[in-house]
Amino acid sequence: MSSGISTDPVIWLSAEDVAADFSLPPGTAPAGRQSLATARMVIFVGLTGSGKSATVDALAQGGAVRAVLPDRRAVTDRIILPAMTGDPARRVSDRIERFRLTAAFRDAHPGGMGDVLERLTVDQTTARERLAGGWLVFDGVRGPAETAAAARLPNAVFAVLVAPPEVRVARLSLRGDPFDRASLAAGEPLEESGGASDYLRVLREHEVGTLMSEATMGRLARLLAEADADLTAVASAAAIVVEESRYYDTSEAIAVLKDLAPGRTVIVDTADTPVAEVVAAISARLSRAG
Repeated sequence: MSSGISTDPVIWLSAEDVAADFSLPPGTAPAGRQSLATARMVIFVGLTGSGKSATVDALAQGGAVRAVLPDRRAVTDRIILPAMTGDPARRVSDRIERFRLTAAFRDAHPGGMGDVLERLTVDQTTARERLAGGWLVFDGVRGPAETAAAARLPNAVFAVLVAPPEVRVARLSLRGDPFDRASLAAGEPLEESGGASDYLRVLREHEVGTLMSEATMGRLARLLAEADADLTAVASAAAIVVEESRYYDTSEAIAVLKDLAPGRTVIVDTADTPVAEVVAAISARLSRAG
């Protein structure tokens, strides 16, 4: 059996390379384009801060995949948000507003991003000359509704990355990604920190206690204080993780995949697992798939 490792350079597709036509049935494509519904695809499942981006990068560098599709953020900008705002030129940067708009899209299209994947197409020449013969990567889907729709992709393998909320808040607070922005209450005093108590106050104000115990929240506050995390970044991270939890549940997504695609799912806890080991677990599953 082939190891699945390729020496060819990995192709990174842009949002402009893909489209989804909701007037057509799933798995079909307009003239000149090809559906990706039957492609061999690695679909990442996980919440913000679960380690998906780092794992996708490492998986691509390791040669286990042929191409990386535009990620959830790019596909949302390209397909979902214009459908909900009616304005393709409008950019929605606030994460909280994006959650609400994607939830509204899911009301209209119950599979959410899963429904998009069922209809995702690329140019036929691109499919034939650039994507044939290897695994494609998509980052990613969330929650049971999206995984249920995505599980209808017959050749997809699902890489579920899980991490507890305190780990995800810490990662978002410290990674410095400008995309991790959320609307905060006007006048919040976030310019300077006087120690762990200030971080704890911010975590409480953003209802992080709904996701973890007071003791865990205290440990998180001390970790952020020791790292000298920016308080505004912490507030945004807390708001994002809490808001996301209102729309998506990874444990329910796992239950769906165990029911609908048990032989095509690998689950990795990334909290204490190095990226190289996460990639090894996923690569092993792809090798078994042939």
